[in-house]
Amino acid sequence: MKPIYSNEELLKMYRNLKRGRIFTLKAHECVNNGLIRSSFHTPYGQEAVGVGIASALKENDWINLKHRLQTAMIMKFSLEEFLGELFGLKSGYVNGSGFDFHLCDYDENGRHVSGGTAVLGGTIPLNVGFAWARKRLGKDDVCVIACGDGECSEGGTFEGWNIAALYQVPAVFVIDNNQWAMTVPLERQTANPNICEKAAACGIPDYQIVDGNDILAVRKAMDDAIELARKGTPNIVEIKTLRWDAHFVGQGNDYRHDKDMIAESMKNDDCVKRYEEYLLTNGIVDQAYIDKVATEVEDEIDTAIKNALAAEKPSREDIYRKEYIYATPETGGDL
Repeated sequence: MKPIYSNEELLKMYRNLKRGRIFTLKAHECVNNGLIRSSFHTPYGQEAVGVGIASALKENDWINLKHRLQTAMIMKFSLEEFLGELFGLKSGYVNGSGFDFHLCDYDENGRHVSGGTAVLGGTIPLNVGFAWARKRLGKDDVCVIACGDGECSEGGTFEGWNIAALYQVPAVFVIDNNQWAMTVPLERQTANPNICEKAAACGIPDYQIVDGNDILAVRKAMDDAIELARKGTPNIVEIKTLRWDAHFVGQGNDYRHDKDMIAESMKNDDCVKRYEEYLLTNGIVDQAYIDKVATEVEDEIDTAIKNALAAEKPSREDIYRKEYIYATPETGGDL
């Protein structure tokens, strides 16, 4: 298949994908070594989802980063400040107090990352409101709002979809459907395995279903979805993949009944290997280039971990700041 993106763009996506995979494996080691002390929801096997989404964003677009989109997070935040957050150190973006659940940057000249909540189903209404506000302000940007398959069984999600359709909010709803909501398989969550089709009842009939292990398919779907939303039509991209690991590192996969599927996916449907094969087949790179990128990225991440760990621990004053707790104009929390 003839590439639809420039070689420069294809290689940029590859480096971010490889970076995401190595980061995922290194973060897993950090949990086992006691450096990450909270629940880390590994995107192992799903790295193409975050990279494909983030690669499609224009500079003025916004994204809400859910807890399993770390591969997109390290494209928005520097490795050292993101690792500092995971380690709970002062080098983190918000002094180690936000972890990867609550990172956001609402500065117009900043990273354009909107916030979320740890409440299942709570993030979509919040971000629909933000996207609606952007429209009312006359801004020409799109808000990408991500959620998992489990979140789509919550009432708040349907309320958000309804408001988005009612007011033609410039939003793309991305469903990261990895077949599992914590420990509940998809077939026990929903009678309709195509979750996006449910949004039609709320007035959002425009959707795409895409192979989440094909980074180019994810990227193309997001390109189209973002442009549709920019024209005033909210829509959905359901990205189907498979969660290889447990819900969080250390939980164990003993409850899984699909271990054969995981093994098959690892062998024949690895998003990183698939993209490498595509690049090799089309003569865009050779094996020497792939090996070189792997070495460079591993060195980059090892250095970032080392530098992040050299930071001091935050003080009580660093963490318990009023603007982190009460978002009011008096505390600097106004937008």
